[in-house]
Amino acid sequence: MVVLGDSYTVDSAEGAGYVPLVSEAMGWATVLEAEDGTGYLAGGLAADPAPYRERLDDVVAGQPDLVLVQGSTNDVGHPVAELRAAADHLYAALAARLPDARVVVLGPVAPPGVDPAGVGAVRDVLLEAAGSAGLTFIDPIAEGWLSPADGLFADPVHPNGAGYERMGTELAEALRDRGL
Repeated sequence: MVVLGDSYTVDSAEGAGYVPLVSEAMGWATVLEAEDGTGYLAGGLAADPAPYRERLDDVVAGQPDLVLVQGSTNDVGHPVAELRAAADHLYAALAARLPDARVVVLGPVAPPGVDPAGVGAVRDVLLEAAGSAGLTFIDPIAEGWLSPADGLFADPVHPNGAGYERMGTELAEALRDRGL
């Protein structure tokens, strides 16, 4: 599995995130393609910002059986039409370059410090784009993974250890429920 994501996935590289829990629960080897502050449109915090579409070569290099595209609340505030176009482009490129891989879209969570209407708009666009592409969409907001937020966030945006543990447990269960 290659996980294309933002700081939530970066936190997994540091051992605190959700991905190690999912990898262990599923028995999968995992490659992280993660950058803080990134998203479908958001360029991130690095000196050389790279939204998801610009990291496609790195995803393909991992030769995954499954690609998990995570997030992203970093796209809140971007025009929804541009977000939809970016998602459509990414999903089509993944299908063309990794025709045998399953692609799963993990929608954003709803952190207490991010505009809930904006997060909902991002989720709705990604849900529609994933559906149009025939991809599996997992919806942490609808499934209430980190709600209520009490005791699950280290700051207004990022889960703490308990939040990541819940996210990892819920994601593994959702993947199993979808036959993965």
